[in-house]
Amino acid sequence: MFIQFFVGGATQPVMSLYLKDHLGFSGTEVGFVMGLSAIGSIISPLFMTFIADRVISSEKLLSVLHVMAGTSILVFAMQTTFSSVVFLYIIYNLMITPTYALVNAITFHHNPSKGNNFGSIRVWGTIGWISIAWFFSFVILQKDTSAHNISQLPLLLKVSAVTSFILSIYSLTIPSSLNRERKNEKRAFFPVDSLRVMLKPQVLTLTLTAAAVTFIDRFYAVGTAPFLKQIGFSEKSIMPAMSLGQLPEIFAMGLLGYILKRWGMKKVLIAGMCMEIFRFGACALGSSHLIVYTSLSVHGLAYTFIFITAIISLDSFCSKNERTGVHQLFSVITGGIGGFLGCYAAGKITDRFSDSMGIVYYEAYWMVPFLLSVFILALLVLFVEDVKKPVPADAQPAKIPQEKAVEKTA
Repeated sequence: MFIQFFVGGATQPVMSLYLKDHLGFSGTEVGFVMGLSAIGSIISPLFMTFIADRVISSEKLLSVLHVMAGTSILVFAMQTTFSSVVFLYIIYNLMITPTYALVNAITFHHNPSKGNNFGSIRVWGTIGWISIAWFFSFVILQKDTSAHNISQLPLLLKVSAVTSFILSIYSLTIPSSLNRERKNEKRAFFPVDSLRVMLKPQVLTLTLTAAAVTFIDRFYAVGTAPFLKQIGFSEKSIMPAMSLGQLPEIFAMGLLGYILKRWGMKKVLIAGMCMEIFRFGACALGSSHLIVYTSLSVHGLAYTFIFITAIISLDSFCSKNERTGVHQLFSVITGGIGGFLGCYAAGKITDRFSDSMGIVYYEAYWMVPFLLSVFILALLVLFVEDVKKPVPADAQPAKIPQEKAVEKTA
């Protein structure tokens, strides 16, 4: 988890700034390129469900994908034209996107507590995301006299590539989740069992809610780094500022299991949506750096309460054979469809509220996801039912002691 999110934390937070300022792309072009990550969420998972834990173990597949992802992002960092950037970013996302669902599936495979402590494991991803932000800004850039020059951002992409290679090697040391008994099971090539789980009303409702939140969340991904630079943040301070959202996430991850038991899924989702509304509303009023810091600080809380809650609830419906496929299909709908539409819409809105000098009116920009968040909250309160955890299909019945079995038979 730590290395996986160290890789993502080196590219995702500043990608829009890299495309907009370093390469000079327009808002629509930035939104389109960032939306290409959705292609990985749509195509790759459909393919990976056919081979993960069927042809090859999830651990070995994770290793192969990170080698290819690291190579493609290295080449991507050398591109300057729109067409070459689009091509390489598609390749990169086809490789990197499935790794997040694979890491989740691997964690649940090897988790003896049936996922009840998933938050305390996932929190190391948050620590990894924070670590790269502070390491790059205060260790790497600190040594460079041109630390305020945006041209240093390609170096960050190369750090991500090297880290992918490290994770590829480490993945080979993880025990295989595909034991001989499961490898020899006869299963349909198309993951009908996983699709059947996704079509359950509770699972489908949960997935569509997560997709809608992903849509509005992409406004944050596309707009935050350029927004911070426009209101006076130096490039050296942008990543640490954005990492503020992950600090409270560390505590939220550790407490999420307890909170879910006390509140239930629906109340936790509602709390997460309230934080989304606060975040976008505060950004819309973001003339003060203090207000901006406050809005950034709730990002991780909203993410934990919405997406990690959804992942944990989703896994409670899965058997071992269904797990990888269900997580990948969930990624198709949320990160794929919701992600692409959100990025593209954010890019269009950026251009819509920009003047001829390239200055973006972010007060208007942030009001769009703010109003959409209010609408999603209303739908959540009115139509989403609390998920009651079912007994997984592969759960083993409790063994009855022999003497008790005799009494029960009598």
